[in-house]
Amino acid sequence: MSADDYKLINETVGLYSAVALLVGTALGMAIFIVPTQMAAEAGPSITLAVFVAMVPMVLNILLLLQLGGAIPVAGGIYVYCSRLVGPLWGLIGLAVPVIAIWSFLLFAALGFEQYLPVLIDILPYDFEIPQLAAVWFLLVAFLFVNYLGIQIAAKIQLVLVAVLVMGLLTFITIGFAHTDTSNFTPLFPDGAGEPFADGFAPFLLAVVLLYVPFQGFSMIIEIGEELENPVKNIPRTLAIGMGIVSLLSVGIVIALIGAVPWQELRTADGGAIEGGLAGAMQVEGIAPTWAIALIAVSALVAAVTTVNTLFTSYSRTIMRAARDGVAPEPFAAIHDRFQTPHRSILAIGFPPILMAPFVGTLDSILTVDILDWLVVVIVSGIFIAVMVGGVALWNLPKIFPKRYEYSFYRLPMPVLKVVAVGNVVASFVFMLLIVSSAPSALAVVVGWILLVALGYFYRVRKYEKKGIDIREQMALLHEHEQIGGSNTDD
Repeated sequence: MSADDYKLINETVGLYSAVALLVGTALGMAIFIVPTQMAAEAGPSITLAVFVAMVPMVLNILLLLQLGGAIPVAGGIYVYCSRLVGPLWGLIGLAVPVIAIWSFLLFAALGFEQYLPVLIDILPYDFEIPQLAAVWFLLVAFLFVNYLGIQIAAKIQLVLVAVLVMGLLTFITIGFAHTDTSNFTPLFPDGAGEPFADGFAPFLLAVVLLYVPFQGFSMIIEIGEELENPVKNIPRTLAIGMGIVSLLSVGIVIALIGAVPWQELRTADGGAIEGGLAGAMQVEGIAPTWAIALIAVSALVAAVTTVNTLFTSYSRTIMRAARDGVAPEPFAAIHDRFQTPHRSILAIGFPPILMAPFVGTLDSILTVDILDWLVVVIVSGIFIAVMVGGVALWNLPKIFPKRYEYSFYRLPMPVLKVVAVGNVVASFVFMLLIVSSAPSALAVVVGWILLVALGYFYRVRKYEKKGIDIREQMALLHEHEQIGGSNTDD
């Protein structure tokens, strides 16, 4: 069966729903946890770090604008890697996002569970929710939501993102109202104010970790064929989303440092206080109970928005690979009633659900905290995919010149090359900086790639016996991926 024979998803989402999906991913649980963690390590320098993190963010946005505008398809990163770099690299575009998303789902669910006590402490009731029950509730609930359709998931996301933004704006408003300018100096406290002394290493880590949530922008290229007018709406969604996420991220970091002396965000053993942003408000006692409760609720909602979007977007990566025969064909199926790649959604959702009971055991084995270890898996997968994406961008004008020429958003050739190289270099350097904290996590990612590669070569040989060349199929764009008769290169 060729890719053109598969049933396509005929439900679409509009611009505002797409923006909600994107913002809910980029401003997920990480924005409520990472700033306080990094402030405890790097002090006031995180106010500079968040601006430095925006440099690679802009490079990544430009990459997504060009690739998404030229080839707006479901399963974007897999398609770009396989069509613009090579079939084997397409495998990388399948394998690393999948393991990163499994880890991200588990990370978000564990973050959800860790924020619950902050809210429960505020409530006038004394009860405890088991970790496994909280994690399973979140993962199963939104697996079910996404099984029912992208429109339902998008409508729920609009409501959730409104609550999320309200909580962040509450934190920013209270933080700015209680800002003490002396909290911003010295910029690099561990180095006695010397920019390149001991305080610079935590600053670099802060740049990397504050950049990681911005990688949530890539979800928009995974649902390309499900957007209304994707050629125009992919650039619009990215532009609007970048503005919202950038303003809120900068506001959160400045409000945090301005209102709370960074030393008070550290525990006696040098770690960060629990409760993230809500915990920071409690430390200083500058926020009323209702505001702390709203921030805590928003953090829980942030975990929900992240999980919701990850199910929505990256299930399409598996679906697209299955259309080519790289993944098992049943995963290409679209539900007749709900118009969802239901089996691919189950493939994204079930591994983290099955892994959840063993988190405690894994945490006791690892030499680092389980959340930190999962972050390294997530970051390794994302950065590897972005590096290959940079090569794909470089090759776009050569392999599909008409798609480049007629793109709704077209980078001038010199800028395209700078963006392509910049994404490769930045991702490689950032990955080196963060994997050193948990080399075992990188080893797991590499081992997963090798395992998937064995399955890929098996399927290549299996299809060769049927007279089908999967690698040739992975090099073509199909009829449903063509944008008008004048913009095809096949």
